Amino acid sequence: MMLSMDSAADRSRDLAAATETYVAKTLHAPFELRPWRDASELPPYLRNTYCVMRGAVRGRDALWLLAEEELTPGAVEKHMNALSELWPDAQVVVFDRLPSYTRARLIDRGIAFVVPGMQLYLPDHGIDFRSRGKQQLAVSERLRPSAQALLLHSMLRREADEPSTATKVAPVLGYTLMTMSRAVAELDAHGLIETNQVGRSKEFRFVAGRRETWNRALPLLSSPVKRRITVSESTVIDVECRLAGLSALARHTMLAPPRSRTCAVGANDARAAERSAEALTREGASLLEDEDARIIEVWSYDPAVLSKGPVVDVLSLYLSLRDDPDERVQAALTRMMERLPW
Repeated sequence: MMLSMDSAADRSRDLAAATETYVAKTLHAPFELRPWRDASELPPYLRNTYCVMRGAVRGRDALWLLAEEELTPGAVEKHMNALSELWPDAQVVVFDRLPSYTRARLIDRGIAFVVPGMQLYLPDHGIDFRSRGKQQLAVSERLRPSAQALLLHSMLRREADEPSTATKVAPVLGYTLMTMSRAVAELDAHGLIETNQVGRSKEFRFVAGRRETWNRALPLLSSPVKRRITVSESTVIDVECRLAGLSALARHTMLAPPRSRTCAVGANDARAAERSAEALTREGASLLEDEDARIIEVWSYDPAVLSKGPVVDVLSLYLSLRDDPDERVQAALTRMMERLPW
């Protein structure tokens, strides 16, 4: 719905006042925004998109573009390039709210922005204060097991497009609320989900469809397999073991099942498996040559919480085998993934 000129002006004044207060308080220095006299020379599409003002940070003048609407990072970048013809110095975009995924993309592009009361990112000034009052999460190149389990669980559930919370998911995945909250923050930092505070709860949901989210997440995901235990097929294992590896892949495709059956357990159940197997824990043990051998994969997260039956979930199965050099295995993985109902 279009805002009237008066309401748009009121909104810009409120956003400017909030920006002055937030920047001054954050930088512990006086800060003031004033109209930019050349704004009238801008083309209509820029005048209608921003209220353009001027203000100095640490002695350096900058244009402050108070956004009148939600914008994509690509559009912001094009607008800033157009403005550079009239103003070659620093520019800062101001939003009254901003989804976490959009914030991450703006940072990736090096675009300076402010969300009053929430975030101040001014790379040209060497300033990067994010999520006021919260300790910044160290974002690694690969997701932690808990974050990977949360991502895969969210993608596999039928209501994947509906918001959820760490409180709901923690008991399902067998993690503490603190661990799940950190997992949510990790996925948020990587731009895979967006969060929204609703009362006391922080809801999260995917920022894109499941197929696109999977493709974005792939470089961050790891094989869940930590190690393998080889035992005799006749050995009694006092834990629930989900079919995994090539044995599971044979269930989903025309791939011939391997001679030795493979199944998976979580790290907690591995200790019971090792005791039951009388400590036959040497990876690649000689029993591999025995037709009666069974291979137990120890996973970094519990495979039982993601599977709906006796076989491990498809996404984790793919991750456990994607580096297998056998062309037949790779072809079978491709066929399996193509059949997913994204």
